[in-house]
Amino acid sequence: MALPKIKHPTYKVKLTSLKKSVDIRPFTVQEEKLLLMTAAANDSDSIISTIKQIINNCVLDDIDVDKLASFDIEYIFLKLRAKSVGEIVKLVHTDPEEGSVEYEVNLEDVEVKVSPEHKNKFLIHEKIVVIMKYPSIDQLKTIMVQDEDAITESETENIFKMLISCIESVYDDEKLYTDFTSDELYDFIMSMPMESLQKLQNFFETMPSVELTKEISLPSGKKKEIKVKGITSFFTL
Repeated sequence: MALPKIKHPTYKVKLTSLKKSVDIRPFTVQEEKLLLMTAAANDSDSIISTIKQIINNCVLDDIDVDKLASFDIEYIFLKLRAKSVGEIVKLVHTDPEEGSVEYEVNLEDVEVKVSPEHKNKFLIHEKIVVIMKYPSIDQLKTIMVQDEDAITESETENIFKMLISCIESVYDDEKLYTDFTSDELYDFIMSMPMESLQKLQNFFETMPSVELTKEISLPSGKKKEIKVKGITSFFTL
């Protein structure tokens, strides 16, 4: 005799990059087991792969996780964590003068913050306009540098590779260009004036981010406002 099927509640989550909401269900034992195994491995590639797999399992609408903006991946996962394990997580902040202090955050308060200065369309030279698209979490991983003062030549190349991969289209007063190679884009970027390249860099610097502002009490009793930002800051099982 077949056992009864377990029905799960569903929740809506708004995706900023797609400008629409999707339905999600909480983790099951299967997803929790995947997370625990990944945490034990302590490998960033495995963590990202597992997060994507869990989102594929728990999002009930048809979306391409591999193409989803990195901040929407982070946001979905944190909302799944809130609905599956609990909204409250304990984190630790280290103050340079007073040491470490433990505090709690409510994952339901986490938002995708969009800077009013953010835009994805840039006039780079006379009538030439570039339209950007958001990097996936895999693309973003390629430029994560542990020491910002020690950027190697290969890491610099990775930054340009991500820039190239995030150019969606180019147009002028005559034509819309969408069919181009990576080499053609590389030559195109290399020919830009520096001020145009800075405009494109601003796209990444002001990109939407998953964050929460929290006031905490330090050991001395002083209050301090901190910003918790990015999935690695919230990541806890």
